[in-house]
Amino acid sequence: MARQYLDRLRKLDPFSTLVALPPVVGAIAWLGALALTGATGTHPVWNLQPRNIAEAAAFQDSGALVRMVNAGDDPDRPGEVRGGVILPAAATLAPIVAAAGSRELTMVQLLLDVGASLDANTWQRAWCISDADSVRELLTVHRPEGALAECVADVP
Repeated sequence: MARQYLDRLRKLDPFSTLVALPPVVGAIAWLGALALTGATGTHPVWNLQPRNIAEAAAFQDSGALVRMVNAGDDPDRPGEVRGGVILPAAATLAPIVAAAGSRELTMVQLLLDVGASLDANTWQRAWCISDADSVRELLTVHRPEGALAECVADVP
């Protein structure tokens, strides 16, 4: 029986073997990457971790955001957000501004729920960085006195 199987393998067309080889190698490599993930606890493709609350908001990582707040981090403290996430270059943003820049309504609401506050300047920056209607509607509900719904060249 085993001999017949080996004879069939030897008779395989070289073209068929060549066509089948890349998917098989890719599957083996992916299984290796998943095994590495299990051993190290980091994702093989997306292992970027937020360094502060602003980045957690920009990455839309609500779990990290809540953990940081529970650990005592200030939900109003500006933090550096790496370039290419919200803006082309790295920028120091208030977490609520980063959340608005991510265009994700739930992140803005989560920050408000954990105690982030909005002064007129922060509100205007958040308003101007986001073009999502849902985010702007939520910001309008929480608009502080003196905040302008106008964007100028230096905002954010």
